Amino acid sequence: MTENAAKKCLFCGSLLNGRSDKKYCDDNCRNNHHYQMRKNEDNTIVKIINNSLLNNREILQSINKRKTIVKKQFLLDKHFDFEFITNVYKTRKGSEYKVVYDYAYKFINEEDIVLLRIM
Repeated sequence: MTENAAKKCLFCGSLLNGRSDKKYCDDNCRNNHHYQMRKNEDNTIVKIINNSLLNNREILQSINKRKTIVKKQFLLDKHFDFEFITNVYKTRKGSEYKVVYDYAYKFINEEDIVLLRIM
């Protein structure tokens, strides 16, 4: 591009004045351009998974005090989704913990669940 070539805003097409590396005429156009780019991406499933994981973490964080035992139904009532975890951790003794970011849980039996925070 030559020095005399006029640059246009990537969102609205207005002529740009000022810095040579300027891409947008103002913050509004920059925000709108990025919003349109994200909106066009097909990442709906990623958003659903991330929201479910964050919801599960929030629930665990709100009720966990060091090591806590809760009923499965209590978590279900708070809309905890047991399908969404970030990892599975197996101890040397063979216990299996489901991990949601920095919190973990395992079933003691069909109704009771032990929660803990992992650092």
